[in-house]
Amino acid sequence: MEWKFKKDAQMQGSSDGFWYDLIDGGYIKPEEVLEDVEQLKKLNDAIGIVSSFEEALHKAELLEEF
Repeated sequence: MEWKFKKDAQMQGSSDGFWYDLIDGGYIKPEEVLEDVEQLKKLNDAIGIVSSFEEALHKAELLEEF
């Protein structure tokens, strides 16, 4: 996919890794940088799917973080 960024998009910060900053309430705000609303929807849908999978692994006690 060729991502379409806003011409005036601001630099996105990162401190605790990409996953945290994009999904777990960090600093990356896709709606502030993406120009194409369809790309934003696809990204948000994908984030929801992966987050749901992570939550299901936790609930099933199948995820061990180390």
